This record gives sequence, structure tokens and C-alpha cells, in this order.
Amino acid sequence: MRPCVSGAIVIAVVACVLGAPVRALADETDNFTCRPLLRKDSRAALDALMNAKIQQAIDRANRSRRGACGADCLFRELQKGIGGSAPEPLTLIPHARFEGWIREQTGFDRCHLKFSETIYGARPYNLPWLMPIYGRIIFVTDSILLSGHVVGIDKISHFIREGHDFWRDVTEHDRDAASVLGQDLGPPRWQLGWNEYGLKGMSLTGVLSYADLAASYFGFRFWTDLLSLGRPESFVALDPSSGRFIQVRPFTFAAYVNGAWDEGVNYSVLDPALDKEVAAALERRSLSRPIAACRSLAALPDARLYVNPVCLGPSSSDTVPLVSKISRPANK
Repeated sequence: MRPCVSGAIVIAVVACVLGAPVRALADETDNFTCRPLLRKDSRAALDALMNAKIQQAIDRANRSRRGACGADCLFRELQKGIGGSAPEPLTLIPHARFEGWIREQTGFDRCHLKFSETIYGARPYNLPWLMPIYGRIIFVTDSILLSGHVVGIDKISHFIREGHDFWRDVTEHDRDAASVLGQDLGPPRWQLGWNEYGLKGMSLTGVLSYADLAASYFGFRFWTDLLSLGRPESFVALDPSSGRFIQVRPFTFAAYVNGAWDEGVNYSVLDPALDKEVAAALERRSLSRPIAACRSLAALPDARLYVNPVCLGPSSSDTVPLVSKISRPANK
């Protein structure tokens, strides 16, 4: 059993009461097993949905122009239409409606695995009432092919929701990006904070996902582009001839999604006991986590904020080490 068993039991009691909706806290992905199973890219469908949402928000803002709807009004419509959330039943933990739409669709290719088929399937971690025994809860969400990269559907919520929170912290609260992502990562110890070391990851699932941080970071860049006028990257402009807002360039996930979103490339850090089980599962699949495969992520903007540190510099190991040997990335 993992450290701080009493804390785990507290969470387990809550999980037993809430049942399945606890997956709002415990989604992970298995992009290793899913990678060869995905054939069709979903970017076109998701791009079309996002562009439709942007246009709908613009239309609402333009209908309000008679009431002197300015840039602030437009931005409110964009945030409401695209950043909207719906709470999970019982837990009331919000997920992006955009992600919910993806989960409901059947018309595009996605990888759905039985839990026992995943790299986490050594034990029934997907049964919340067994957490006092196993010390963790893990649900594995579906993965899709998005702009050539294998990503878990949960990354869409990170892109939209956490990305928006990130934008608000930086833009409205005058914080720097490093401190915001450092807070989302959290302190490297078992705790109940709402961060990757806490209930978003390590303390509950035994998995700390750098890919989650990457999706949040590029969501911040998306919201910066969306909620701005007059920049080369802006999606919306005010047409001086008509006095109406117009979309001046199409959105595409290709501008934001990259290998850092892929947990099979930007490797997660695992609790040591879970790491051994996952390593055994990968070996049975003739797979591994070679550090050389993730070196290219170091060239991404601000990579030190969301890429597993082992991918950023020289290492004495050829493959990802256990969590106890990985240092926390610098926040400055």
C-alpha cells in the first residue's frame, strides 16, 4: 500500500459513496497500447467544431452590437461558448463541454480498451472500493489521433478548461507562466492538493502526467490568441467597414497539439510500485520508454515547464527512471 494510508482511506470512502463519477479525478491514458490501433485522424472534425463555436460566439456578439457590444462583450461570448463546462453527476467536478461532445460521438476513430488490456491492468485499480487495498484509483480514457499525435480525450479538457484558468492567472492576475504551471504541478510529496502531485495525479492514481501540463500550457496559448484583437495570431477582428466582428483566420488543433500531449512520448512519472507493473506490461508488449524518443520535445517553447525533465538534458539512463529519481522542474 502507498504512503499515508489514512489519507487514501478517506478518499476511498468518498469514492465508494460517489461511485463511477470519481473518474473525473482519475482519468489516465494508455497511448502505448493504443498507438498501433488508431488509423483515422480526428483533427478535421474537431477543427470544424471549434470553428463553429467561434462563429456562434461572434454571431451572438454581433447581435448585441446595437447594445454597444465591444471587445469585452465579444470575449465574454467566446469564453461562454467555448470555455463552457458541465459538472459530472454527484461529484459536481466540471469537465469541458467540448470534451463531453467528443466522448458522445461515434463517427470518428478512437481507441477504447478494457482496463485489463491497458498497461495499468495488473490490478483492478478501476474499482474505487478497492482503494484501501491497492492505494489508488485509475480509469483509462479513450485516445484519439489528433493532428498526427496520439492523445487522450482528457487532454481536451486540460486544453480548454485549465488552459483558460492559466490564461486568466497570467492575464488578469498578472502572474508568470512558470509560477502558474509550477502550482499546477504542485510539491513533490503525497498530498491532497488540486495539482498533478496531488489529487489530479500522483496522490490518487499514482501517475503524474506531464502531458496534462502540456495541454494546459498550449490551451493558455490558444486562449491568448482567441481573446485578443489586432495581433497576427488573433482569430477575430473588428471589420471597420461594417462595424461587425469577423473571424479572420480558421482555428486548427495543428497549431497547438504536439508530441508533448502524448503520454507515450512525454512520459508520465509513476509511483515506484506502479512503475514496475507498467514496465512489465510494456515488456510483454515489446515496448519501452526510451529517453531518446522524447529528446525532440526540448525544442518546444517553454519546454521546461511541461516536459518530463529526463527528456530535456543528458541522462545516465537509457529509459525513464522511477519517480524517486526524477527531480521537480524549476519554476523560474
